[in-house]
Amino acid sequence: MDLCQTRLQTTFAVFVLCLVILFPRVGLSQEDATQALRKQLGEIQNQLKSALDRIDQLEKEKSSSSARLGQVEKSVQAVQSAPSILNPAIGLVLDASFDHLGKAGSTFNFRSAELGLAASIDPYARMYSFITGSNNGVEVEEAAAITTSLPWNLTAKGGRFFADFGRFPKYHPHELPFVNQPLSIQRMVGGESQADGAEVNYLFPTPFFLRATFGGYNKIGAENEQVDNLKPRAASRFTYLGRLNTYFDLTDNHSVELGTSLAYTPSVRLQGDASGGDRILGGVDLTYRYQPLASTVYQGFTWGSEFYNNSQRFPFDIAVPDPNDPSILETQTVGKRRRSYGGYSYGELKLNKNWATGFLFDYAPIVDNPSQRTLSYSPYVTWYLSEFNRLRFQYSYLKNNFSADKAEKGNQFFVQWTTVIGAHTHGFLTR
Repeated sequence: MDLCQTRLQTTFAVFVLCLVILFPRVGLSQEDATQALRKQLGEIQNQLKSALDRIDQLEKEKSSSSARLGQVEKSVQAVQSAPSILNPAIGLVLDASFDHLGKAGSTFNFRSAELGLAASIDPYARMYSFITGSNNGVEVEEAAAITTSLPWNLTAKGGRFFADFGRFPKYHPHELPFVNQPLSIQRMVGGESQADGAEVNYLFPTPFFLRATFGGYNKIGAENEQVDNLKPRAASRFTYLGRLNTYFDLTDNHSVELGTSLAYTPSVRLQGDASGGDRILGGVDLTYRYQPLASTVYQGFTWGSEFYNNSQRFPFDIAVPDPNDPSILETQTVGKRRRSYGGYSYGELKLNKNWATGFLFDYAPIVDNPSQRTLSYSPYVTWYLSEFNRLRFQYSYLKNNFSADKAEKGNQFFVQWTTVIGAHTHGFLTR
């Protein structure tokens, strides 16, 4: 019994000793595990911070790459959206008519065949050219390069082109809404505003369209014979242009376009008069459009007017007495300033996709003798067989207050046929 009791006491003592030894070790293990977890958590936080920093860096690199990629894509799209550099857009316009000029008789008139070429040079510029063949021969009517990436809303143009003077002086004849160019443009501007030189346009950052044009040229006017493009000249004999034009919507269906132009030549050479003199050619153009939204572009009404004034000196021969013998009269050339005013006004009604009709009134003075002028009245009808094929019928009555050639007065009748093949456009002119 004592032995069993002794063994029991011994066993209990060993058990108590084990508990005393074991529990402290368990506490130590838990404390070590907590510290290990804290250490691992700290390492995870450091790794997460490093990962977040790397993500931020990658995002910045991605944004920078996206910006560069966007610039590349923009350049590629600019080239792809334009005609191919190696395969420019090509088009040909045939413009012919049958003219009955009253007492002067009738004729089949080959007005012109116009070849158009256009393409982008690179993301920074584009080029276009119109080569025209007519009864007068073959001519490079326009050939110019235009910038596309200048800062500050600027655009520059150089070469041979139609100067930004007025509205219809910039139109090729087959693009006009009537058969013939108004006689007032021919006499006062010199026909189409063709010019060899350079222009700069500035687009104002306004809520509506507002643009300014500044240019310098040898001359303005394809038929202006007062200046020779091939002869060098002083700076005072160049022609300088300033123009301001705007476009804005009155309502969803009504819009107005307004422009003013001034061409100034400081010195025009006069035969027999060394003093010469300046030339000032001014113009104001106003266009009103009614375009119902429901009819897209096939119905509507357009009223347009343009007024010009020209002031310059012209040479005149006068008789003066001989200083040595007053009974003898000598011819002397002197320069006299003449001011002339003229212009046109027209209205056109688009009936539907195929038909339009209109009326043109023109007041055309002779610039070196403004008291002589021609009035013309021209109703016309246009039949659009398609977008590439057009017939136009026009009657004109010309009335002069001076003796004129038979072809420039009385009743006249025209049938114009205009056809297009390929890509041929003159921009946003016929809007």
